[in-house]
Amino acid sequence: MIFVSSLIWVPVGVYIGMNPKISRIMQPVVQILASFPANFVFPFAMMWFMAWHIDLGWGSIILMALGTQWYILFNVIAGASAIPDDLREMARSFRLNRMLKWKTLVLPAIFGSWCTGGITAAGGAWNASIVSEIVEYGKNHMATQGLGAYITNATTVGDSVKTLVGVTVMSLIVVLSNRLFWTPLQRYSEKRFVLN
Repeated sequence: MIFVSSLIWVPVGVYIGMNPKISRIMQPVVQILASFPANFVFPFAMMWFMAWHIDLGWGSIILMALGTQWYILFNVIAGASAIPDDLREMARSFRLNRMLKWKTLVLPAIFGSWCTGGITAAGGAWNASIVSEIVEYGKNHMATQGLGAYITNATTVGDSVKTLVGVTVMSLIVVLSNRLFWTPLQRYSEKRFVLN
């Protein structure tokens, strides 16, 4: 989910962040769109899933992405906006082609910001899984298997022990993924890609 969101929103965020005129217009638009609660879209998404026969296993990924994509976008915009003008001018004066400019300037400059967005998006996705793996709209009910569905079912029937187990497992997964993946990636970013 982070990977797919990054494929879409990193180029958009860089485009917005590196163009001050566009940034002044688009930042408020993005903030308004991000403030809209993604769970309001869930009933409409469910109707779309049902019409197109999309399994909620895949659909829940879309629903989680709706709530977490903004973390990637905001942080990438901030990272791209922070690229010093002299480095941008240097890239222009060397006439770097687009691929080389992304490899040598843009990606190193935004990597730390992307990591911050990724950490936040990953945590948000775990939270969103609780509401996106079981979706009810009127008499329509869609569910998939997952930790979020497990927690939702346990909470619905009032099983405190299963709810506690589910939340504990989710918390452990989040802490372990932060410690084993995101923190080392953040440290690497701080050592390797510092703009000073």
